[in-house]
Amino acid sequence: MLQVQEILEAVGAGLGEVASGEAVVGSPIQLGPVTVFPISRVSLGLGGGGGEGEGEAKGERKERGPESGVGGGSGGGARARPVAVLVASPEGVSVLSIPDRKGKLDAILEKIPGLIERIQAIKK
Repeated sequence: MLQVQEILEAVGAGLGEVASGEAVVGSPIQLGPVTVFPISRVSLGLGGGGGEGEGEAKGERKERGPESGVGGGSGGGARARPVAVLVASPEGVSVLSIPDRKGKLDAILEKIPGLIERIQAIKK
């Protein structure tokens, strides 16, 4: 089980590096007298598993001998999506948002709560 914990810690540390401050507010881009800072939304995910085991499996014949086991597994991911740009110019500072383009999966996921409510209403 210690191995799973070590794997999760390593994955978490790697994701922490991805989600640095520069991932949220990017390096400035100089365009003449104007400086542009990209701003992103960072999403992180982390999952893990485990396992152990020893002894005889229930329902197995004794001739087979003792069972043993180990387990493990972990995973993680990070996503950064640009959401705006901060524009600093001699006239002042402004924030320009970047429209959210939703894919088909995002549209389906947004409809799930309403679908669940409809199913619950039908059951009643």
